[in-house]
Amino acid sequence: MKSGLKDERLQELSESNYVMLKDVYCLSQQLKGLVDRLHLSYLKQGVVEEMDTVMAIKLTSDRLYEELERYLRPECDPDSAYDPAKPETE
Repeated sequence: MKSGLKDERLQELSESNYVMLKDVYCLSQQLKGLVDRLHLSYLKQGVVEEMDTVMAIKLTSDRLYEELERYLRPECDPDSAYDPAKPETE
């Protein structure tokens, strides 16, 4: 891969990384808000009356995990993905 193409690919990866981290931050922020609501409910009533809140926590945490796994799995398990930005060794 020529240097110009490699630089362009690395720039695209950097931009993609930023978008992914921004999305994860937004999901984490939503999750924190949901957990705060659940905590207040426990403090006020001793039980959770809103199953919708519990389901929203589950769905948000599932989404957060799936996004992190998709993003980080190639870093943790290099054999799971091919990254053409890395130089090939012969």
